[in-house]
Amino acid sequence: MSRRSKRHFSDLDSAEFLKEIKDFREVCIRVCTKAPIRSEEYRLADKFIDEILNAGERLTGDPRYFILR
Repeated sequence: MSRRSKRHFSDLDSAEFLKEIKDFREVCIRVCTKAPIRSEEYRLADKFIDEILNAGERLTGDPRYFILR
């Protein structure tokens, strides 16, 4: 039987992840400003933005983490 290695998500990993999803959030905001309201693109980008905000809150404990940046 092989042993499973323990995974570790460091603070550096978390910071890198937050930076990447912040960049993607900016892309989604641009999509929402250009796509017709109620279009599939608009709805998907809006859902991504909500999930990114949720991820920022869960990782930092601050519900306004991306709003203030």
